[in-house]
Amino acid sequence: MPGIQSVEVGLALFRLLAEGETPCGLSDLARRAGMHRAKAYRYLVSLARAGWVVQDAGAGRYDIGPAVRHLALSWLSSQDPLRLAGAEVRALAQALGETCFVAVRGQGGVTAVRVCQPGQGVSIGVAEGALFDLESSATGRVFAAWQEPPARQLAAALRRDIRARGLAMVEGEHVPGINAFSAPVLDGQGQLLLALTVVGHAASLRADPEGPAAEALRAAARRISAALA
Repeated sequence: MPGIQSVEVGLALFRLLAEGETPCGLSDLARRAGMHRAKAYRYLVSLARAGWVVQDAGAGRYDIGPAVRHLALSWLSSQDPLRLAGAEVRALAQALGETCFVAVRGQGGVTAVRVCQPGQGVSIGVAEGALFDLESSATGRVFAAWQEPPARQLAAALRRDIRARGLAMVEGEHVPGINAFSAPVLDGQGQLLLALTVVGHAASLRADPEGPAAEALRAAARRISAALA
């Protein structure tokens, strides 16, 4: 079936850039694409205008742009586990009066992909696309606890405790005065798919792994896991 050749050429050039491990200069990218430097430049200008690529003003190298992140988050959000998780965190945020979000392991690390704020009260600002480390954040600890082989960032005793409780908790370790709980969503084989997290000020979200907020979070994660089993 006839198509638009210029679109195919531009996408092929973009794919080469996206598959590279580091930003790429114009000459090198054109050589890899088997394309004249001036022609590659025209395609990159159009891709940059649309947000698909960015150019470092200093070094002049090209890299993938913010439109890729938005597309990836939209695609992830359309998947069944995330639709279920999104509904659960919306309900949790309203019921608990705290910020709740869904996190997955993305290319850059453990990433928030759906954030829901409570309708009332003081919320914690968490941006979609925010990254979480495996050691000091509750969200990261969940991913570290279910990682195989075990993550070096997490002590063996803490890993066992998180898996036994079905919950990771931090009490001001990640951000002083801020507590958080995170619970895993597992598939039918017990593999981690994503995590649900609730985060709030210590005054309103007590660091009690057996308290009502922690139990509500665990119950939400269990419901999603059961639906996906």
